[in-house]
Amino acid sequence: MARYNHLYAIAFSVVSDDARGHDVDASRLRAALMARIALLDREGGWVEAAGAPFDSYVEPEDDT
Repeated sequence: MARYNHLYAIAFSVVSDDARGHDVDASRLRAALMARIALLDREGGWVEAAGAPFDSYVEPEDDT
């Protein structure tokens, strides 16, 4: 039976002091993403936030 891999994107924002976001490091990205996840858990809206997949492909068959 075919299985499919779907790619989704969930947007989140980061407030920064630099116009180009050069001061945004991994820890700030992680904190903002975790806050977005917490908001979606609290208020729902996961399906709306993710929308439709924008890329999908057939998973390779497992030969084991």
